[in-house]
Amino acid sequence: MRISNEYMANNLIKNLNENREKLNEYNEQLSTGKQFDLPSDDPTGVATSMNLDSKIEQNKQNIRNIDEGIGWSESTDSALGQMTEVVQRARELASRGANGSLNEADRQAVADEIHQLRENVVEIANTTYNDRYIFSGQKTQIKPYKGINDFSAHPSGDGYNGDNGDINRKISSQSSLKINQSGENFEDILDHLNSLENDLRNDDAKSISNNRIDELDEDLDTILQMRSENGARQKRMQLTKNKLEEDKIKFQKLLSQNEDVDIAKTIMDLKMSENVYRAALSSGGRIIQPSLVDFIK
Repeated sequence: MRISNEYMANNLIKNLNENREKLNEYNEQLSTGKQFDLPSDDPTGVATSMNLDSKIEQNKQNIRNIDEGIGWSESTDSALGQMTEVVQRARELASRGANGSLNEADRQAVADEIHQLRENVVEIANTTYNDRYIFSGQKTQIKPYKGINDFSAHPSGDGYNGDNGDINRKISSQSSLKINQSGENFEDILDHLNSLENDLRNDDAKSISNNRIDELDEDLDTILQMRSENGARQKRMQLTKNKLEEDKIKFQKLLSQNEDVDIAKTIMDLKMSENVYRAALSSGGRIIQPSLVDFIK
């Protein structure tokens, strides 16, 4: 079989082009740190990366949701803690008013303090987080309570301006969690403090003893229950966040393993390809260089 100079030249050029492509591939990998750049480079690898990228992004969104929920929950717990202090103080004052030993000036002074405590309840009930009212249900742009003057002008049950709607946040691919609590229960507290103030001003120690103190004890139990539920949600969110943080590290490691090049190996491959390319150039030069004149001599 006769092999022409043209055939050898074409074959040499083909081999040189393949070597240059390999050199370019290794150079690209070293410059980007990635095993592939285009889908055509590695369709399976690209599909795996896209799936991992989707999981990582969803993981980040769930963590953001949980961070918001934890912030909301912390604001809720702080407000309920303040509410507990207010009601506890009101109960102390109710105990003083129930023994009947206060003179007129003292009773009025105690009634005045109860009035201020009612104002405190409204302020706490109108607590906001990120400019949203946390105790208004889903009506987060509406104050749950306008003020004690507006409240006392309404019949019982009409003072609360929010609703009982749940605010839910997705915390994992399988579950969502309610992050809010209704402030409707604060209406009872305002009612009870209003009645206590009236009893003090009317010198009705018997009503305070028979009714008001028990009502305030019930209010304290209600707030304690609200804090307990809120704390349980906060604990669940924190545990879920810890798990998501672990998953994020795992997904990022898998993505790195799928995409990132082995620098040391790639450098070795590049050097080997350079040597092959140089050898091909040298060999090709020796094969193609002789001409017809060389053969005639």
